[in-house]
Amino acid sequence: MRRILFALSIGTLVLFTSANTSSCSRKSGCPAYEGLHAKKNKRGELKKKKGKSELFSKKTRKKMPD
Repeated sequence: MRRILFALSIGTLVLFTSANTSSCSRKSGCPAYEGLHAKKNKRGELKKKKGKSELFSKKTRKKMPD
């Protein structure tokens, strides 16, 4: 019985410690989030071109009733 309680207490301690500890430190850039910036052109400016997303092809859209 004591072994089970000891194992459960160690397990919960490890669980809470790992849940509260982050791999990224505060006040510094996290490598996981560094690549989440907008793309830039050759001059270093943000791109102004917007993507075009269409669900159906042009041929299919013509066949569909309005």
